[in-house]
Amino acid sequence: MVHHKKINQYVLPFLLSTFYLLLTIFSGCAVPKRKPPSVTYHPVTGEKKPAKPIKEIIIKIGIIESTDGVSIGGEDDFEIVDMKTNEKIKMSGDNIYLVKTAKGKIIFGKKQFTSDIKIVSRRTDQKITVDGKRYKGNIILKINNRKKLTVINELGIEEYICGIMTKEVSPNWPLESLKAQAVVARTYAIKNLGRHKSNGFDLCSQPHCQVYGGFESEDERSNKAVYDTAGEVLKYNGEIINALYHSSCGGRTEDVRNVWNDSKTENPEYLTGVKCGFCEKDKWYNWSASISLKTVGNSLRSAGYKTGDVKKIKTVGRTSSDRVKEILVEHSKGALWLRSNRFRMAMNPNVIRSTNFKVKIKNGVAYFRGHGWGHGVGMCQWGAKGMAEDGWNYKKILKHYYKNSEIKNLEE
Repeated sequence: MVHHKKINQYVLPFLLSTFYLLLTIFSGCAVPKRKPPSVTYHPVTGEKKPAKPIKEIIIKIGIIESTDGVSIGGEDDFEIVDMKTNEKIKMSGDNIYLVKTAKGKIIFGKKQFTSDIKIVSRRTDQKITVDGKRYKGNIILKINNRKKLTVINELGIEEYICGIMTKEVSPNWPLESLKAQAVVARTYAIKNLGRHKSNGFDLCSQPHCQVYGGFESEDERSNKAVYDTAGEVLKYNGEIINALYHSSCGGRTEDVRNVWNDSKTENPEYLTGVKCGFCEKDKWYNWSASISLKTVGNSLRSAGYKTGDVKKIKTVGRTSSDRVKEILVEHSKGALWLRSNRFRMAMNPNVIRSTNFKVKIKNGVAYFRGHGWGHGVGMCQWGAKGMAEDGWNYKKILKHYYKNSEIKNLEE
């Protein structure tokens, strides 16, 4: 009996431990399973990449601010949603519908609506066409104060940025410069959300905000730059910055206060001028223009300035970037002083391409010679291209143009 007791003393614990081990294994809990890392797939390349939190922002872009009518279609069937009653009507994507207004109503084909309507895609990859141009997301049609139609594209912020990239820079530029452009465009858009709130949308599709062309403007390379930086914005002291940018600085960027000097204009550190020197390849790095004094006078009067016949144009003072501070226009009725940027806007900013110029008068004609294109504040797009060609990554580029700013995810 003593012998059996000794055997049981060792065998029984062994059998019990073996039983519990097998039970644990077959129950699937032998070793705690490690949670696989979150993975997403790049929307352009299809490659796997670690997921990062991206705050979903829906933005409304005014693509047509006022019109008597538009044509609406779809790549597939779509729905019309009455935004007041939430009534939904299915429409065939095989047809093109003429939409117009009449007596305060929206006439959509044979249907009438007394309130704003939304055109909703039935598939996320489907585009809606407006006058033949394709747009991602939804289309909102509303009657404005002039009893005309306002057409609005409602979509995600990243899709919106994809639609402006090639309107601002060439998709063939170095990828790092495209990434820099994507970050500043996203930052600018979010900072200025609601700029056109009184019109029923956030931003317009024109240079006043950012030029937006919808799906037709997209390119695979520029889309990659957008999605590679998805959710990234520039911040200063924890706040999203007003990321102004321009085409070409002509050698040095400008302080924002020297361009828009009024009581509402702040001069934050991130928008003070810096040396560039990377934009020489821009064909407008050096430019020239000639305007008759008669045309100068007509342009000033069209802009609301009371002038007679223009006799002389003088530049007064220069900033640290060599841009003109003020312009003195001597005319038959007296003299007109105005800031150089306002003079440029009155003349035509596509003719007088920057305020970094010198002017001479000869035989009734003003001859301008200058450098760069644009207001000169913030990132120089051609400079960013030159930096990328020189090996700079997009983060280094952005930190150069926006002093002491930080690149952060929207969630941070």
